[in-house]
Amino acid sequence: MYTKRPGRGQNKTYNDCIIMFDTETSRKKLSKSKQMSALPSGHKARENHVVAWTLTIRAFHINIVTLWGHKPSTLISTMKQIHDSMKGEITVMYAHNLAYDHWFTRRFMYRSLGKPEKQLNIKPHYPLYLQFANGIELRDSLILAQRSLERWANDLDVEHKKAVGKWDYLKFRTQHEKFSKNEFQYIEFDTLSGVECIDKTMQMIHKRIYSMPYTSTGIIRDLLFHIAKENGGKDLFNRIAPTFEQYIKQTKLFHGGYVHANRFEIDTLIDEDLLKDLDPEAAEFLVQCYDFVSSYPFCMLAFKYPMESFNKMRDCSIDEILKASESTAFMFKLIGYKVKLKNPDHVMPALQFSKCVPGTCINPVLDNGRILECDYCEIYLNEIDLEVIDEQYKFEGSLCVEVEAAAKDYLPRWFTDFIFNLFVDKCKLTVEAEKDESVEVLRTLKKYQINGCYGMCVQKSIKEVIKEDFDSLDLTEIYKPDIPLNEDGTVNEKEHQKQMRKEYDKFLKKKTSILNFAWGCWVTSYAFRNVHELNKCVKPESEGGLLLYNDTDSAYAHGWDLEKIAAYNENCLRLLRANGYDSVEIEGHVFTLGIAEHKPLKDDYTEFKVMGAKRYAGRCLKDGKIHITVAGVPKKTGAKCLNDDLTNFTQNFIFKGSETGKKQHVYFASEIYIDEDGNETADSIDLLPGDYKLDCTQKYEHAEELFDEEIEVQIYDENN
Repeated sequence: MYTKRPGRGQNKTYNDCIIMFDTETSRKKLSKSKQMSALPSGHKARENHVVAWTLTIRAFHINIVTLWGHKPSTLISTMKQIHDSMKGEITVMYAHNLAYDHWFTRRFMYRSLGKPEKQLNIKPHYPLYLQFANGIELRDSLILAQRSLERWANDLDVEHKKAVGKWDYLKFRTQHEKFSKNEFQYIEFDTLSGVECIDKTMQMIHKRIYSMPYTSTGIIRDLLFHIAKENGGKDLFNRIAPTFEQYIKQTKLFHGGYVHANRFEIDTLIDEDLLKDLDPEAAEFLVQCYDFVSSYPFCMLAFKYPMESFNKMRDCSIDEILKASESTAFMFKLIGYKVKLKNPDHVMPALQFSKCVPGTCINPVLDNGRILECDYCEIYLNEIDLEVIDEQYKFEGSLCVEVEAAAKDYLPRWFTDFIFNLFVDKCKLTVEAEKDESVEVLRTLKKYQINGCYGMCVQKSIKEVIKEDFDSLDLTEIYKPDIPLNEDGTVNEKEHQKQMRKEYDKFLKKKTSILNFAWGCWVTSYAFRNVHELNKCVKPESEGGLLLYNDTDSAYAHGWDLEKIAAYNENCLRLLRANGYDSVEIEGHVFTLGIAEHKPLKDDYTEFKVMGAKRYAGRCLKDGKIHITVAGVPKKTGAKCLNDDLTNFTQNFIFKGSETGKKQHVYFASEIYIDEDGNETADSIDLLPGDYKLDCTQKYEHAEELFDEEIEVQIYDENN
């Protein structure tokens, strides 16, 4: 039951089985909790302890055994005994949400196995994997699956599903508990379903235990690497890879999706009565959503990107860059003096305050982070961003400095063909899923793979490595290593830059470095431009149009101009065909990358309300129910909190965690001890209801109000 990983330099042997472990915990009684603290919500946090664990072994597509116990120390000794009894040097053991199970068991692991030799944390307190000297390797299956264990098991339709509802989480338990039949089934099926899901995933992507990727992105990375290797991808990368200084500049111009709300309609209920006043001749008084079909993949296939190395140029004007932008990519710093919107009523301003060079934006007037006007600013851009900004803003003075340019062309054919073929596969599975629901999981996997093509482009070349100080007892043990400090505790910038250069050089030399970071930067810029083009398809307010909200690849509005939508979509197809691609037709269904699509009923709202970025709600025509999007609030349970009344969706409304199911984590750190009830206890996490108080961005009734605010005038000497 062990296998050797093939390949030059791969000498380790792996035990050829799938293992998953899981823990169940209980809160201590208030009177017996060592540490308590009252949170702003009024909930009291208290220590927890492990009351049950399970560990399932599966091999040769057969469930061999599920072991169980009460104490964390026996879980670790069991893991060690299993590993020691097999011939392979490395034993991989999964946990679904390793961050949780690891925190409860880590003191016992370190006592028995020693401190981990290798680790990768994707954020504080969230290990992706841990490797111990004896050969045990812990991995997180949650980040691989990108979904809950319950949903993963249902999607893959494995034999054992999560036994939902058979465990009372509110019941106080000890490590001397006698479990009922239902409770036994609950703890057993957690790890049974887990190993079956991993096994089925391995079969779907043709992997062995030693070659399983750590994340969902890793699945697509391996496939793409082999294609790039056969097509000279590494040679292209070496030829156009940015210098360290150019890479730093690209990180400054990179931005995410465009998310913004109409500042004049914040906290306004958009309903039939309001729309009648706006557009009395409209046939239907609806807010409708149009969104793009695979926005980022379309941008990667339809547009041109920097395909040569960047070279320095002289300082120049905005017009000079825009005139050459069709064939040349530019990255530069824009200096703007006396910057204003050309139309003060424009509701979707593009200039982003947070991306300005720190300390350079003087006297800004802001609309939820977007600049409406300022006396002076400096910001790093490329020619695509500049096109949108130049269209919206006027400058009394402007200059483009630190200008660098590179020739533009389509992305390499091996890469774009790979993306397009994934899209074709996804379309086929979409059609099949209408007849067979079990196909939906394959379609979702294909969707993750398509999105992963963009994600790999924007992975940081110099990663912030988060390590854990395993000897610390408090919660400050997570730190970013190797940052040199001066004697006064400040960062030694000179040494830090030297180390960053060293890390960047390592990245350039890696054989798996095949995608240019600049490509990802330009993808988001093209998508940014596209959503602003989509906004132009809404009729002006004088003709009954009302643009309400943008969310990266979509727009919510009343009064769409269908002729303009059709023209936009025709242009998408023209751009695809110019690069040798087209629509995909399967069994009478036509799919076209990039087009703005509206699904009747599903994307129609009889009422709509927006409170700011990632805070909006509407009553859907299809089911008559309220649907919400609020960052940090579960969609379904959060919508129920509104009691079917959209007027409740307003400032200071509280989505109660006890109703939404949203949990907040409170961490406790402690050495191992035995509590009054005989429970082995160490570090623990308390999960408390996470309340969310709805706020909103500032609302203005008229454009003039934006500029009536008192502004502190900053005086600079003439040399600054």
